[in-house]
Amino acid sequence: MSYSYICSGISIINDIRYADGSSTYNRLGGSIFAYTGIALFTDSVIYISSGGPDYFDFYGNYFKENGIDPKGITISMPHTHHTLLQYEADGTWHEDSIYGPTYFADQSDNVRTTLKKLKPFLSEETKGLYLDSHAFEGIFREIPEIRVLAPNMKILWEPPTLSSTNPVYHDLILEDLKQVDYYSMNLNEASIFFSVSSRDEIISRIMELNIPCFLREGENGSSWIEDHEITSLGAYRPEEAIDVTGCGNCSSAAALYWKTATDDPEQIVMNANIASKFNSMSDGPFAVKKARDERAYLPLQKMYMSL
Repeated sequence: MSYSYICSGISIINDIRYADGSSTYNRLGGSIFAYTGIALFTDSVIYISSGGPDYFDFYGNYFKENGIDPKGITISMPHTHHTLLQYEADGTWHEDSIYGPTYFADQSDNVRTTLKKLKPFLSEETKGLYLDSHAFEGIFREIPEIRVLAPNMKILWEPPTLSSTNPVYHDLILEDLKQVDYYSMNLNEASIFFSVSSRDEIISRIMELNIPCFLREGENGSSWIEDHEITSLGAYRPEEAIDVTGCGNCSSAAALYWKTATDDPEQIVMNANIASKFNSMSDGPFAVKKARDERAYLPLQKMYMSL
């Protein structure tokens, strides 16, 4: 089966400790949130990721309930990544593998997105690729060949926080950005990456770079920045959020979908915020098939258009 969209990146099981002291365990995390950002609007999307023999012990029910094709999953490591994710009061976070401090590094080659993993799903019909890969990964050297196999495809890259906030990778990120069509960062990541503090300065630096950017602004919503113009919309009732984990992945992938569907930046930002809203109202990835089948996003679209 061919798919119009591909979401690729790391799959994680999260044990989460929130800043208020509460905890939740065995939550699905990582780039599955990006999958939902596109799957809310279309079923023509495949999830490309890797895990261990225990992968479907955790992900199996969610895949089955939401009609996700398991062919995109490669079993290539001893255990699926499982982390303790700690949120701080200021919204920052850090995570550590339950399999020890070197597990991420030891399995880095096995978890990475590669041309080999993508190739079965690339075609002239492919419209978009959401890429969640570190700046140092080899996938960026494979993009020219990927574009040959999928010449009509647009790529949105969301550099992981550990890449975008590490000065060591600054120049490499700038080089990798030349290989993609769009990118996404949140305000904190962009502030560190561009070495500026205010929102206005961040926006100015993004415009200077002149690569279309989806800028995530937390409770204040998000912005699409392209051709030295910015379109911003606020989040919808952010105070109702249950869990904001994965909102960045979800909204970024939704922005990619809508960028390939329309040239209207308000539509891009509006629907990215809507996807984020669905994500924030769920403990873990939301029931995306049900939401898509019921077109549950339509009332929110009407709300935004009436403002």
